[in-house]
Amino acid sequence: MSLIDARPFVGKHCESTTLVNLLRQRGIDLSEPLVFGLGSGLSFGYWHTKKMPTPFIGGRIKPDRLTANIANSLGLRLTVRETSSLKRAREQLVAELDSGTAVGLKLDRFHLDYSTDRYRFAAHYVACIGHEDDRFALVETRPLGLQWASSDALARARGARGPMSSRNLSFTIDRPEGSLPDLGDVARQSIRATAEDFLNPPISNFGFRGMGKAADLMPGWMDNLESPEEALIEISTIMEDGGTGGGLFRMMWADFLAEAAELTGVPEFRELSDAYRVVSRKWTDVAELLREAGTASSRGPVDHAAKLVHELAEEERRLMRQLMKHSR
Repeated sequence: MSLIDARPFVGKHCESTTLVNLLRQRGIDLSEPLVFGLGSGLSFGYWHTKKMPTPFIGGRIKPDRLTANIANSLGLRLTVRETSSLKRAREQLVAELDSGTAVGLKLDRFHLDYSTDRYRFAAHYVACIGHEDDRFALVETRPLGLQWASSDALARARGARGPMSSRNLSFTIDRPEGSLPDLGDVARQSIRATAEDFLNPPISNFGFRGMGKAADLMPGWMDNLESPEEALIEISTIMEDGGTGGGLFRMMWADFLAEAAELTGVPEFRELSDAYRVVSRKWTDVAELLREAGTASSRGPVDHAAKLVHELAEEERRLMRQLMKHSR
């Protein structure tokens, strides 16, 4: 069997990596940072409920929205399928693959044959680019790359339940008739939308307000979490190594802004790209401090991290105001 793409793209973040592969199959060759930025992927969210042993700190928009945003921004036809039937889900997937179409899948990697994940997360994405006998070829992020999963394992992964999960969700992309919209115009619109959402969050858990809330709560984690040492290490891992590209997605956003400067001819976007590289390194510092606190069971690094996050909230608020100004 030949794969739909013998040399698939292997990126940093799962949903944007999946999109790059689906877009390239349709003759749309965009970098991963450009896909992330044109899809208004950057955000901030803090979430912690009684059912969650570990607080969640995220640096991107909600799952599924990046895919919907990039399709809308570029005028693409996005076909999304969900079903509670495992048999139907497999039949739909095989039919698309046999027609030569790469398919995006949403699943929990914990259940896959090759997974070494210690925690469950049902909003992970892969591009499926072929099948042979009872195995399916999946494109993961770095360092995994192209992997093969058994049909049974893939069924368990696609049907997994949990926060942000879907029922065997799959999606395909088709390009519109005619040319794509001007990417410079799309970049301006996406930057403006990202800044507006960040500066005017619907609730206090998101945007710059969410950063302030997380910073306020951090000093109490050593006392209030059930297993603070394990939780802090998990939070650090998700922030820095959980498909964020480093720096809680800020480095990827910086790369996008550099490309946006070329596409739009707005030099200020390059300056703001440099500023976000500094911000990214500070978020890496936050993740390292939390890991240090968990490893050493020490309160001091958590307090330091909280102070940094307060500073980052004000800095990113200022930068987003600048992006709003120059994207008009």
